[in-house]
Amino acid sequence: MALALLIGLVLASLAALMITDHVRKEHKPERGDANALDYVNTFISTLYMVLLALVVVVQWQNIDQINSDVRAEASTLTALVQTSDRMPDPEGAQVRASALAYANGVLAHEWPAGSMAAAGDDAAQQALDAGQAAVTHPVALSTSLGTIEDQAIGEYQALAQSRADRLAVGEDTTSPVLLAALGVLSLITVLTPLALGLRADAVAFSGLMVSTLLVCLSFWFVLDLQTLYHGLIHVTSGPIQDFVASGGTS
Repeated sequence: MALALLIGLVLASLAALMITDHVRKEHKPERGDANALDYVNTFISTLYMVLLALVVVVQWQNIDQINSDVRAEASTLTALVQTSDRMPDPEGAQVRASALAYANGVLAHEWPAGSMAAAGDDAAQQALDAGQAAVTHPVALSTSLGTIEDQAIGEYQALAQSRADRLAVGEDTTSPVLLAALGVLSLITVLTPLALGLRADAVAFSGLMVSTLLVCLSFWFVLDLQTLYHGLIHVTSGPIQDFVASGGTS
């Protein structure tokens, strides 16, 4: 969808520029207000760049935050498996199984992430609940085992927090109002030189062509960043996939 929009924007913009250049060549207007036109164009371009930078930074931070949460989840899962190795059976086996079930549940049901409400009772949440029950209900036979259980409980809590953060950020998409404002400002940035009139030289026309292409490409990039899990720059499930592939040993 974003790529189709980009192609459409580019083609429409190029058509408008070609028509404008044809009219310019026929009438050969001589502008005496070139400095004023440059000022208006620069002002609008500055507003556009500021808003574009704001939107891209917000979207980039969302992607980076989800990647950070995924790495934290994989690291905690590895720590859980290591902790389970210090527990007697069947408690240790239950903890290990819950860690692997959680990782598989995330990949199967939360990639791409759904809503937090839908994630409340999916496979990953069930694995968390089962693992926490395994280390919470038994009464420790020794002080050392009780300490290991406390460590596992802390790791489950950290895992649940990382998951909650990932799901919350996944729902925190860029405001439609902000995207609409960027779209309108992008259109104004392209059309303003046409409305005010181009200076009668090839350099001005070539510059407008380049800026139009850049504006279209930038808007496509912003829309592409909205697809957190499938875009050109997207979050990755690599750390959790590596954990599953290793069987929880790394």
